[in-house]
Amino acid sequence: MDEVTVRALPGRNLTTAQRTAVHDLFGANYREANHAYLDKSFEVLRHAALGESDGRLVGFAVGDAVRTDLPRFSEPQSIALAGLSCIDPAIRRQGFFMRLSWSAISAAGIIDPARRFLFAGRMAHVITYRTMVSHTSNAVPLPGVPIGEWQKEVGVQVAQLFGAEIDPKTFVVRGPGRPIGYPEVEYDISPDDAALFAEVDRERGDSLLAMSWMPDAPKGW
Repeated sequence: MDEVTVRALPGRNLTTAQRTAVHDLFGANYREANHAYLDKSFEVLRHAALGESDGRLVGFAVGDAVRTDLPRFSEPQSIALAGLSCIDPAIRRQGFFMRLSWSAISAAGIIDPARRFLFAGRMAHVITYRTMVSHTSNAVPLPGVPIGEWQKEVGVQVAQLFGAEIDPKTFVVRGPGRPIGYPEVEYDISPDDAALFAEVDRERGDSLLAMSWMPDAPKGW
């Protein structure tokens, strides 16, 4: 495959051809792909990153970033909001998932990697969770680690930025009543994974809100 070029632009400004290509790639990556969910993502999160090779869409990601007040902080905090992302099977496991996600998030002009920020996303399945947050020690939720009261307060407010509500005890985002989709990729589920996603009802379209401070968490987190 030729070199992949990535560009970010407002999701609402996608041309008909671009939007069709995005939906086609979504449908190729997920069984029972919920295209209405993807369309809503463009309304909630402002930016889309498109990865193209030889004039063909090979990946996309939806994302945003905001600076807003959070519980128990004395000043506004920067929050990176990661949305749906799909990669052509031919270029998987080459780092394009994160490259596209960060391109969409960075387009907001909010995130400064040299300063602390909160990364957040709704994880529909284990693979996304592993890729996005499981490598950080301060991720919420973590298998076998109780969710603290401060974390619950922040989680409830962050979920609202996605236009969603969570159960603060589990961080499960209740779905719209139908699946978001099932990824066309095989993966193993460990006992920890199973416990973490135990309350996530994929048939209902549930997901798991996951958060992680980068590069480190504030004191007391």
